[in-house]
Amino acid sequence: MTALALLLLGSLSNASADCSRGRLEELTEKYFESLTAHSAAMLPLAADVKFTENGVERKIGEGFWQTAGKPLLRRTLIDTAKCSTAVIAVVEEPYDSKTVGTGMGGSMGAPGVPAAKPRPKPAEGTVRPILFAVRLKVENDKISEVETIVARENEFMFNPEVVLSTKDQDWETILPPEKRTPRKVLADAANHYFDLFKEGSTVSVPFAEVCDRWENGFLATGQDHDCSPVTFRKRIGVSMDHGPRRVLVDTERGLSIGFMMFGGGASANKDNPTGSGLVDCHMFRMRDGKVDLIHSIVGPRAQTMGWPLEPIE
Repeated sequence: MTALALLLLGSLSNASADCSRGRLEELTEKYFESLTAHSAAMLPLAADVKFTENGVERKIGEGFWQTAGKPLLRRTLIDTAKCSTAVIAVVEEPYDSKTVGTGMGGSMGAPGVPAAKPRPKPAEGTVRPILFAVRLKVENDKISEVETIVARENEFMFNPEVVLSTKDQDWETILPPEKRTPRKVLADAANHYFDLFKEGSTVSVPFAEVCDRWENGFLATGQDHDCSPVTFRKRIGVSMDHGPRRVLVDTERGLSIGFMMFGGGASANKDNPTGSGLVDCHMFRMRDGKVDLIHSIVGPRAQTMGWPLEPIE
């Protein structure tokens, strides 16, 4: 039996759980309400719930849970097979110089990527937008895993205003059955995309002729509309090895997402399988079997993603 089959059987055997799209959307909504209210007590949480923020395990209710404001933009993926959800979002938060961190600033030091001009810092307490991503796992109708990425002013190419300007992109429509991409193809798009950064990779991803990718708001494909990492790798002349991914898939919306450590593969080992690097997630949209839009949230450097590996679909 394949690893994926075992994973799906595990989900199906959880008979008391409601993993329907409607229930998962309801729990996702409750999660964002709890953020805005600064109260994790509003949520149905498993007794052994685990929560990480930027790769660091924290107590439920700490960190961004205490400072988050209202969400300004959300793009939601519902994975009923894994009883999980993922959201990339723009959320308001009062500026606090103690929470922005040292970050990576402009360009991660990658050749060929223009350095961003330092953003002027707001006055303390000024409400401004930040970038946010969350992965929720549900077991027995209770949230058992909360993985978050928070990107603020000092992170790579930080520009939430540009993400807000993409609000008219359609990431929410439920596609008719004949327009849906198979789950395996969606999962492969997320997994293989990161493999393509490495010299000698033999996998492929079906990209649309016009494909655009935003990284923390930076439009990385503005000149050529080419989302392939192969093009990027050849342009900068650097092979990159990324850490293993945790992938979720929404076949009804044609979406997949990979949570991973950007650049983590070089330092990964049995004790730290994700390696160290930049905490990262990429959400992919597929239409007619091809990836045409990608949005990523890139957080600060961390020693680990804080989660064990899971079987690759």
